Amino acid sequence: MTSETEAKPDSRLKVKIGTVELENPTILASGVLGVAAGGLISASNFGAGAVVTKTVGWKPRSGHPGPRVVGLHGDSMMNAMGIPNPGIRDYIPEIKAVVKQEIPVIGSALGTSPKEFARVATHLAKAGVSAVELNISCPHVGSLYLLGMDPDAVAEVVSEVVEQTEKQVPIWVKLPGSTDYPRLIQVAKAAQTAGAAALVALNTLPALAIDVDARRPLLGAGIGGLSGPAIKPIALRAVWELHNAGMNIPIIGVGGILTGQDAIEYLLAGATAVEIGTGVLTRGRAIFSKVCNEIGVYLTEYNIKHVSELTGQMAKFEVNS
Repeated sequence: MTSETEAKPDSRLKVKIGTVELENPTILASGVLGVAAGGLISASNFGAGAVVTKTVGWKPRSGHPGPRVVGLHGDSMMNAMGIPNPGIRDYIPEIKAVVKQEIPVIGSALGTSPKEFARVATHLAKAGVSAVELNISCPHVGSLYLLGMDPDAVAEVVSEVVEQTEKQVPIWVKLPGSTDYPRLIQVAKAAQTAGAAALVALNTLPALAIDVDARRPLLGAGIGGLSGPAIKPIALRAVWELHNAGMNIPIIGVGGILTGQDAIEYLLAGATAVEIGTGVLTRGRAIFSKVCNEIGVYLTEYNIKHVSELTGQMAKFEVNS
């Protein structure tokens, strides 16, 4: 078993996502180690440049019945958590405990309406988060997934959040897991016009796994969200499509990152940073330092002075239509 050791900083890996400055381009994704302050602090200690909290709403939410998580081959997973959370007011102490450690914290916000998204985001901003990530796209909460695929609805949410938070904190928008890239670009442009400071691509993809003996879904909620290496090619293309669409906004890639090479692929496709979620569960917290070390080796090997030089540097190629 690989021992988990704390990461050593490398100044070549420092990145800026708008106004948010990180020691390196790796970020703990929402829903992983994010329920309590200790888990978020642990991810930072093991090398994450920033941490995203558990998605939290205005009121407590119990989530879906179990089973909620199923492991698949090749480090991939499916989950149907249903976004259980204690509600923003009871979660604020956990966030403040992490912010107190001078760790960049991204607060993940849930809402049932634009105004509710804004109320949650306002509380997160007051708690001292570095940015707010709007979860508009969870595939096992049907209303959210539909919201995330509607450019007008997304624009309404982002506009309300930006207005109510009075631009005190950058707003990131987590795009839905989908292969409808033209629609994703429409949603992304709507979010940017409404005031989003960064895009996160992608959320988990809608999926299904079946127990052939019981003849029923493996997950208690039936359908769930697919994550891990199985979605990497889809999310990687989404980042590339967004970058090629001329999005003048930072893009954060997420989906199936287990190694430094995975992260570098996202950077070359157009990402400024990456989020890691399932990889933390399958490979351990030391994945952050591992990925950072491997990126550093790549920079040295190719005589690249700074990781930011990789963003969007994949060679041009023609797409046959």
